[in-house]
Amino acid sequence: MRFYVRPFMSEPSTSPAQGRFIRAALVIFPVGTVVFGILSFGIWWWKREQVEERGYKYALALRRDLSEASLARHAGILEEALRRTDAARFQAVAAYLESSMGAENMGYQVRRDRSRVGESEVANVDVELTGKPRPREVVLLLVPYGEDGKAEAESRSLAMLMGLAHALTGETRSRTLRFAAVPLGVDPQALVRLAEVADTRRERVMQVFVLGGSKAVEDAVDTAFQAGRTGLLIKPLTPPDSLETALAAAGVLRTALLEAAD
Repeated sequence: MRFYVRPFMSEPSTSPAQGRFIRAALVIFPVGTVVFGILSFGIWWWKREQVEERGYKYALALRRDLSEASLARHAGILEEALRRTDAARFQAVAAYLESSMGAENMGYQVRRDRSRVGESEVANVDVELTGKPRPREVVLLLVPYGEDGKAEAESRSLAMLMGLAHALTGETRSRTLRFAAVPLGVDPQALVRLAEVADTRRERVMQVFVLGGSKAVEDAVDTAFQAGRTGLLIKPLTPPDSLETALAAAGVLRTALLEAAD
């Protein structure tokens, strides 16, 4: 019988140079990862600033001064929609607000919160100028509409909101300035939904300018936004009785909104 002895093979040893390389790699690679991460974040932030700057310049190009002609045009279209008797009249109002204030016309990203009341589709429509550096502090211009027999007055108030939004597009302030139209006359939960959206975003609504509406509307704003707990200031505004007074009132309101958002 023959026996074969397998030669013993030792594990390769690591040279001192290799050991130094491994130790250096263990130190350098994590540092490199951190540096790369910082550089990547810096590039992302720079690109974001560039996008915001382009958006700001684009919005400025779309800005239009307040004018009686533009108020009359908006009010005429909105009054015609509000005087309709079919179930789609509030949908028509929301659609006009959304298309007119959108990115191509006024430069805004429009939010349209749809709901149904009976056979009618209704929606809260809002746009905003996001504040810096306090975007979660909100100043709100609120226009309620949908009450029977008030189509003319409500159309002027809605036209003022649109005119102000157009005149202020691209504006920058410390706080967020939001413009919202809510069909409170037909949807009692419209304000509750608006307040819930703000709460979900962890926003604090600081002031609400209520253009039009009754004492009952002010009370509804107080309840929906829990003014007693949050310290919210509610400022009721008398709706304009003509397009001439609407233009003058819009100029005064523009200054008040900018001061509140500063």
